[in-house]
Amino acid sequence: MKNISININNPLQIIKKFSKKLSVLWFKALRWLKKNLKLLFVHLKKQITSWWQIVLIVIGSIVFLYYPLGGMLINKIDTESYQAENHNDNLFVIDSINYLINREVHHHIWTPNLPFLFPSYFLDNMPNFQMGIISAVSHTTTGLSKMSYTVASSTPPSYLAKAAELLKYSPTVWLPATSSNTQYKKARRQLRDFNNELASGKILLTRDASNFATILSSINRDLAHLINTNSEHIREHQTDWFDFSADDVFYYAFGKLYAYLQITKSLSSDFKDVLVQYDIYQQWTSFIKLLDQAVAIRPAIVRNGDLSSIVAPNHLAYLNNQTAQATNYLNIIIYKLQTR
Repeated sequence: MKNISININNPLQIIKKFSKKLSVLWFKALRWLKKNLKLLFVHLKKQITSWWQIVLIVIGSIVFLYYPLGGMLINKIDTESYQAENHNDNLFVIDSINYLINREVHHHIWTPNLPFLFPSYFLDNMPNFQMGIISAVSHTTTGLSKMSYTVASSTPPSYLAKAAELLKYSPTVWLPATSSNTQYKKARRQLRDFNNELASGKILLTRDASNFATILSSINRDLAHLINTNSEHIREHQTDWFDFSADDVFYYAFGKLYAYLQITKSLSSDFKDVLVQYDIYQQWTSFIKLLDQAVAIRPAIVRNGDLSSIVAPNHLAYLNNQTAQATNYLNIIIYKLQTR
């Protein structure tokens, strides 16, 4: 056996020795793979005697390789936090919304509208997560479009109203009609144009309690609807042996709450003076903390267990509980903004 002396005080020597051994193992593995692949192809060539066998092999490859592996590569539940940058007089919340739209539509694949030709067709968690995000973005943009602001020109621009309308477009539309992706990209451009006009001074926006309450009221209504929808699903299916739609409901709510977490963090910067002036900072931080706790859960298997059970978890009920507590704080905040 050959003795190998390595100076443990010389890290470079250790790395070189390890790299050399790894290279040898790698080339051996490649030679083995090349040899056995040749044997496999020779064996298949002998076995395949008609065209229908080739068709079966192709279909089998698609079923067992294309869809599962492709789906695994595409699937991504992205919960990265958005870090807003302080620049000009832009609204941080619009920057946050633009980030979410751009990330899900451009950087990731928009999966809810893809047909069976794509391996993501059989995914359900990611599409529901993405639809939840767009739904939250849509309701927030609707609230933004109802804010009071003044403009330098005689004709008020309709950037926010157009964006709100575009974001209501169905998330499952593909070609040959105008796709969901296209509509959401148009909405992002409208929001970007509004922020540009705001930064240039052509639009003057007062970041007061009234405008803040308008945005929060739109968010609050959506969260209340989410609670009711989830509660109805829990009541109807918690006693089922298998609730195969529980993960769809969970990830839709999960995506919505994640988006609202990013949006409300941005609103903290946009209306920081109002938070202090109206003495609602404590309730606001509690509200955001509950959203943060809601999206911290990542169950391997989503369960909609019986609420009276001590062993079967109910992940939908957990999200509902966190959301209900958050809306309690949000109701207090809106009340203070509207009555003081």
